Amino acid sequence: MRQLSLQEIKRIELDLLKKFDCFCKENKINYFLSNGTLLGAIKYKGFIPWDDDIDVLVPREDYNKLISLFQDNEQYKLFAFEREEKYYFPFAKLCDLTTLKKEQNTDNGVNLGVDIDIFPLDSWDCNFKKAQKEARHINKMMFYLELAKSHTPNSSNKIKRILKFILMIFCKIVGSKRFVCAIIQKSDTKKQDNSYLGCKTWCIYGEREIIPANVFSHSVMVEFEGQMFPAPIGYDTYLRSLYGDYEMDPPPEKQRTHHSFKAYKL
Repeated sequence: MRQLSLQEIKRIELDLLKKFDCFCKENKINYFLSNGTLLGAIKYKGFIPWDDDIDVLVPREDYNKLISLFQDNEQYKLFAFEREEKYYFPFAKLCDLTTLKKEQNTDNGVNLGVDIDIFPLDSWDCNFKKAQKEARHINKMMFYLELAKSHTPNSSNKIKRILKFILMIFCKIVGSKRFVCAIIQKSDTKKQDNSYLGCKTWCIYGEREIIPANVFSHSVMVEFEGQMFPAPIGYDTYLRSLYGDYEMDPPPEKQRTHHSFKAYKL
């Protein structure tokens, strides 16, 4: 196997996004660029220079439609827990099977290739304080899931590492599958009131993911790596909620990816 460079990984991810975009257009599935991908589109008209992934948000109804309709082939596979219960994420990934991605210290249940992350866009409780409580609960389940998937506890503090190891054993006994189920069940609430929307299944930003629904009322086209893709009409509100003053670059020491993996061409 040949290890892929960062630029090769980005090119494969962009090809995946283009394929995903074509499929969504053909099947009338709505989606938005999200997270760092949207930030990169607005600031750089492409990838954030030091970033290495692509994220999209798909309204829950369209997300379920995507999972139902997408047909895998020799090169492309849509991983989702609803399609494959040994896949230990509560959101979907579209993978290029001609590649292999190896993440450090984690067991995802299946072999993944270079991929793009596809997050469902769900309703939060219309009461903001209750929505905050939901976010805290899901964050806790995310933490337990990460421990269940870990090979070794990760902490520089010896006491914390021991405590984390004990909790990790408990999480492994419970099993990754149960934590994924719990996150999906808590996220896919099918509520009629849509005062707040956001990424619930992987709310890494906690309550900052609780976004006014009008942000996602419709889309606008933005440039990303020379092509146009949909972004939420309220992208400025969305980005400020997640990142604060996103127009300012982080200091040089923080200009690095938060992912830890190596990718190979098969």
